[in-house]
Amino acid sequence: MAAPYNPPVKNQDFVCYVSLEDYASPGNFKANPTIAAGDFQISKDGGAFANLATLPTVSPASGRAVHIQLSSTEMNADNVVIQCVDQTSPKEWADLVISIPTTQ
Repeated sequence: MAAPYNPPVKNQDFVCYVSLEDYASPGNFKANPTIAAGDFQISKDGGAFANLATLPTVSPASGRAVHIQLSSTEMNADNVVIQCVDQTSPKEWADLVISIPTTQ
């Protein structure tokens, strides 16, 4: 597969998809999860977490796949970590951490 998918390359855009576990129904993916600013944050090489530049979206609409799009600036690290934490109370979906080791 060609960029921006595989392999994740340092300083190049990257796209991936994840599914979020339904907090009220463990073991099941959440259909059409609500995603708000601050729910998805990035840390580069162990640095402080900051909001993603592009808010992830559910794709296709009303589905279970969440489209995450990282810019070349966000991918400027040897190890990129995305933390996904629903800020609502009660939570709609369970926390998730994604580690993306990059290549040159």
